[in-house]
Amino acid sequence: MPGPGWPIGESGVVAISTKCASDSRGSELLSASRTEPCHPRDVLTSRRTPRIGAEKDLKTYDDRIASLNGENGLRDESMQRAVAEALEPGEVPRALYSVNAHIWVEAVLTDRALLVVKGAFRPRAHRVPFPLDLVRGPRGSKRGARLKTPLGNKTLWGSTLDPRMEMLVAAAGGGAVESARAVDVGATAEVQLAPPTADVAGTPDAESSADVEKVRLSWRERVAARRRAGKKPKKPKPQKARAEWVGAQPSSTIWELAYNCVKCGRPLTNPESQRHRVGTDCIKRCGSQARRIENPEFSAWTARKARAEVDRVARQVELDAEHARAMTAYEDALARWQRVRSGAM
Repeated sequence: MPGPGWPIGESGVVAISTKCASDSRGSELLSASRTEPCHPRDVLTSRRTPRIGAEKDLKTYDDRIASLNGENGLRDESMQRAVAEALEPGEVPRALYSVNAHIWVEAVLTDRALLVVKGAFRPRAHRVPFPLDLVRGPRGSKRGARLKTPLGNKTLWGSTLDPRMEMLVAAAGGGAVESARAVDVGATAEVQLAPPTADVAGTPDAESSADVEKVRLSWRERVAARRRAGKKPKKPKPQKARAEWVGAQPSSTIWELAYNCVKCGRPLTNPESQRHRVGTDCIKRCGSQARRIENPEFSAWTARKARAEVDRVARQVELDAEHARAMTAYEDALARWQRVRSGAM
């Protein structure tokens, strides 16, 4: 139904206004006005603009970051402006990276530093100078590299201009270039051992090397040697001496009890009066006379504990000596077991 104040034609339909006819779809609405009414919703839908960032690649509107055209990121113009303002004179952006899974955090690699831009409203660019602190080289299906930033350890990935993260690794000093390539080709580093030095005959080194010389055996001989060797000798464990239990620690002081009033000498039968050492009348005039004295049980307990500690130390010395003898026997038995197992005996 048309609203109040709308112009009505002779046929009962809404007349097309000049504003409606001037729209991009004005001609279509004008042709349809003879049979269909015009509604302001039709005018609004005709003015819809394309969604910002609908294109796949980045199209910057600032000449200072035009080298990033083709990257997939920096959709917001405020973030582009923050990057452009953070650039120094003559500084050229090289690549754009996504940071972790954050939508409003991007990283721009320039020829001088790394700019980490964060924020949707009033974004701020953090500058990380060279060399970058690389925590982990590129790995995984997304070739993500992890490095330290003012926002913490972040993983950078998803650059179109630097898909293999070579420029980022080079900015970190090139320390992880070889490791990244090793991950790609699956190469393994070979450890080069120093050539053994010739032992002079008759020296202890020559004798020890002759003793441990391995004999190449067949699998039947190896099985027989393992059966002869038996189980591997068990390494003895050091023992720890325990002190004798001398009971729980008593209180160091106790209340002194008096069975006669210290003021008038009358006998005391009430336990509270015995602890205060005065009667009910004297406590009103002179106050409490209670005091604490040394507990004789605590002194006896301290003496027992000292004797137990002396015994523990003596026992520990004996256990250490036994362990040293057991280790000597263990080393001899282990050497013999290794020789028998290797087939030398």
